[in-house]
Amino acid sequence: MCFGATCPNCSKQSWRGCGSHVPSVLSSVPEEDRCTCEPKFQAADGKEYPPQAGTGSPPPSSSKEDL
Repeated sequence: MCFGATCPNCSKQSWRGCGSHVPSVLSSVPEEDRCTCEPKFQAADGKEYPPQAGTGSPPPSSSKEDL
């Protein structure tokens, strides 16, 4: 069984568990509130979801620092 969890890397909503229930666990979580870490998890419904909490890595920063 899967359940909601907070990602320790990006502090957004992710999941823990077997992986079979990810779509239902994250169905009420808006896209902008979901974990942004990679690699993404592809569920049985064919959609991509955040990786299991604590197993992914934050994506590279898209912001450029001024030198």
